[in-house]
Amino acid sequence: MPLVTENDQPEISVGIPTRDGGVLLKRLLRIVCEQETRWRYEVFALDSGSSDGSLRLLEKFPVRVIRIDPGTFNWGAVRERLFQEARGQVVVNLSQDAVPVDETWLDRLVAPLQEQGTHVVCGNSVPDPEREFAQFQWERNGYYYFTREMRRFTERYGKGLSFANTAVLRSVWEQLHIGPQATGEDFGFQIRLKMAGAHIVHSDDAPVYHHHNYSLRGVYRRCRNEGLALREMGVRYSLVDCMADLCHLKKNVQYLREIRHRRLHNAAEWMYPILRPIAVYHGSRFARKMVWY
Repeated sequence: MPLVTENDQPEISVGIPTRDGGVLLKRLLRIVCEQETRWRYEVFALDSGSSDGSLRLLEKFPVRVIRIDPGTFNWGAVRERLFQEARGQVVVNLSQDAVPVDETWLDRLVAPLQEQGTHVVCGNSVPDPEREFAQFQWERNGYYYFTREMRRFTERYGKGLSFANTAVLRSVWEQLHIGPQATGEDFGFQIRLKMAGAHIVHSDDAPVYHHHNYSLRGVYRRCRNEGLALREMGVRYSLVDCMADLCHLKKNVQYLREIRHRRLHNAAEWMYPILRPIAVYHGSRFARKMVWY
C-alpha cells in the first residue's frame, strides 16, 4: 500500500531523527518509501540542524519534516517528540544510518504486534555489504558490551532495546512516555517497559544494515556516554568493576585470538579491550553531560 498523504490517516508511522545524514540517508529514504506493505503508513523526519544537504534530500521524498533546535538537543526529548508527531497506532523508530534490508522489512517488523500481549518489537542489525568499511571487530565478535554494567542491565531488564530499528504500540507509549535523557533513551524506555510488565519481542526477521566506523576518539566518547547514561538509570560502574573488566579472562583470550588472526585494523579496534572499561568508568564516575562523537 502506498504512503499516505498528510490528509489521510496512517496505521503506521515511521519516524527518523536526522542530522547530516549523507549518502546513507538517501538509501534509507528510498527503501523506506518503497515498502511493499498492506498497511497505510507515513514517513517523517525530525531534523536537528542539518547543513550537508539532508534537508534538500528529504524534500525529494514523500516525507514530512519537523525541524528541531539543535541547541536544545536531547535524545530522550527527541524520541518523545517523535511519538508526539506520529499519527499511526504503531510507531516505528529508525536511525538515519539504519537501512532496511528490503521492501518487506516493515511488514515483518510489525507482524509480532498482531499477537496478543506483544507491545514492542526490536529488529536486529546486520553488517552492510555496500559500506566501504568493515563492521567494528568488537561488534562482530560479540564482545562490544563485555563490561559489568551491561551485564547488570541485562540481568535486570533483558536484552537491550535499540531505537535504531523498533516498532512500538502507540498506546504503550501513551502510558509510559520517554523522559528527557541525554543519551541511552532506548534503555531508559526499556526500564519503563519492564516496570510496566510490557512484552518486548526481539526479531531476526526484520533486520537493518547498521554498524559504525569508529575512530579512537569516537568510540571512547560513545563508551563514556554509555557509562553516564547507565549511571543516570541506576546502573553504576565502580573502579573495582573497571579493574575486573580490564582483567576479564574471556575477553583477553578473545583479544589474543583477534591479534593472532590479524583481525584488528585500526587504533579503535586495537585499544578497545582497554579503552571501554576506562571510558565507562569515566562516564559513570565523573561525566555530567553527553558529548558528541
